Amino acid sequence: MGTLILLALGAWLIFLFFAIPGPFITAATALYFAGLLVVASFQEFGRAMGLGPSPAAAVPERPPPRRTEDGREPAYRQYLFQQAGRDLRHAYRLVWPRLKAIVTGHRRQVKNTFFGYGPMDWRWPVGVVLTVGQLTGTLLGLTVISLVAAAQGIVLLGVGLVALLGIYLLRGVDTVLLWIRGVRITCPACYRRGFYPVYECRNCTARHHDVRPGRYGVVRRVCACGERLPTLLLLGSYRMKAFCAHCEAPLADRVGTSAEVVLPVFGAAGAGKTRLMIVIMMAVDAIARRSDATLQLADEDTRRWDAQARRELLGSDNVAKTRIRLPRAYSMYIEPRRGSRRLVHVFDPAGEYFNESDRLQELQFLRLARTFLFVVDPLSIDGLWSRLDRGAQDRNRSIRARREPEFVFAQTVQNLEAMGVPTEKSRLVVVVSKRDLISRLLSDDGVEDGDEAVARWLDENLHQGNMLRAMRHAFGEVSFFLTTSVVSADHQVDDSVERLTSWTLARQGLRLSG
Repeated sequence: MGTLILLALGAWLIFLFFAIPGPFITAATALYFAGLLVVASFQEFGRAMGLGPSPAAAVPERPPPRRTEDGREPAYRQYLFQQAGRDLRHAYRLVWPRLKAIVTGHRRQVKNTFFGYGPMDWRWPVGVVLTVGQLTGTLLGLTVISLVAAAQGIVLLGVGLVALLGIYLLRGVDTVLLWIRGVRITCPACYRRGFYPVYECRNCTARHHDVRPGRYGVVRRVCACGERLPTLLLLGSYRMKAFCAHCEAPLADRVGTSAEVVLPVFGAAGAGKTRLMIVIMMAVDAIARRSDATLQLADEDTRRWDAQARRELLGSDNVAKTRIRLPRAYSMYIEPRRGSRRLVHVFDPAGEYFNESDRLQELQFLRLARTFLFVVDPLSIDGLWSRLDRGAQDRNRSIRARREPEFVFAQTVQNLEAMGVPTEKSRLVVVVSKRDLISRLLSDDGVEDGDEAVARWLDENLHQGNMLRAMRHAFGEVSFFLTTSVVSADHQVDDSVERLTSWTLARQGLRLSG
């Protein structure tokens, strides 16, 4: 009877415990345990990110990237496009073991404290309440942690999308501004146009093949050596050394900051193209000094060629013949006192290219020009050559062009049309050279300087009417100049070259007042 009374009393007490304080203890335990797990996850997350007093195992440092055959750049990827996701995954890989350890430890503690002493032990009801609370708190805590992790992932994704939008916005703004300013980058070696250059790191000379905003950086990219590089011309990428994206030839200094002009000089071998180029550059220099304009040679090849050519011209009055190879442009920046600066590329192909149509097709830079300088050697025209006396012929035979100008012009125009050059919208500047060698004949014919006078002399006196008609039929504008590429003792070029230079540059938007 006494045992039954004790059992009934125990059952009643257990009922009272589960009915009255049990729910409160369960709720309190659940809240405490959920908070414990959430706080522990935040602590471990902070330690994984290096924010705590004793950081957990950090994310391994990214190895310096190197450009490989798969197209990887020698630069670190922008944080949002690689490392942010790695950090988040790494942090939660460290959080879950910590949470598992907390849950296992508390479960073991409750089991050892409140269970294992028999059904008559009064402590097991407390253990049941605490266990239920722990289970509830675990579920609640994991739910909160999962929601926080999802929110972090959503924020990371949102920030990544904003960065992606910024990337395309910056690229678009850069492209539009370049288009408005008329900037289209031209390679002086392979003649490709309209590309974004390869840039060389200022610190380690590694070459970055596309520094524009992208996965390697939005406003700045970090080279493998740690150097921070600008991603846009607007942000200063033009200060780095640039190379062609196709042939990797060096480009002009500060390329991409100015609109570009392609100016080919063509004519027969021996017509005087190279000599004319030298005196034109000397004329630009002289005109620029008088008019407060600026002339700056744009790359090392041009500076080397200019120094050598001037030494040859001023030292021996002879200029080395242009080598028979694909020409590289001689580039210079010209900035007038009023108006915008231009990067002028002058091409001087060897005259032998104009003897064969197949070889002429290699000169793809002709497709990029809208103004052409055609150098005519009057000594190569039989009608004039036959009027010279025997002594003059003997003196000038070695410098006489090998082909008549009509043949060279016909070859060139045929190939320009095959290349798709809109010659009807282009300008032809006909430069009759070596005026100093035929001055007596010019005086006898009463030829004066002037576009119409030179054209009339070529037609009526030298019988080049067919060539003149072909020129005016093919080109939208044709002008004529009579020049001499001699340099005086004080290194001054002839006035005829200065007039030719000023007129040609003015047609490119570079008005230099002499």
